[in-house]
Amino acid sequence: MQIENWLSNRKRRGILNECFSQWTGAMSGVLQGSVLGPLLFVIYINDIDGCVAGRILKFADDTKIYRTVNSADDVSAVQSDLSNLIAWYKA
Repeated sequence: MQIENWLSNRKRRGILNECFSQWTGAMSGVLQGSVLGPLLFVIYINDIDGCVAGRILKFADDTKIYRTVNSADDVSAVQSDLSNLIAWYKA
């Protein structure tokens, strides 16, 4: 099975107190509880480390940047990291 087939033509619905919504097309995302979802995410963002001078933590579908801020230069460095992340995202 190709990944494209697994990610396309999917449907979803909500459940609340045993009441089901109507099925609707899933336009994005990966099935919850899948192994493939976090793996695809890590592959997709694998090059993000190169645009951040501070420290970066990646886990499953969560990414955090951090650094100690003791001066105005540190604040500028954090802002630079954020600007670089925005540029990375847009690219």
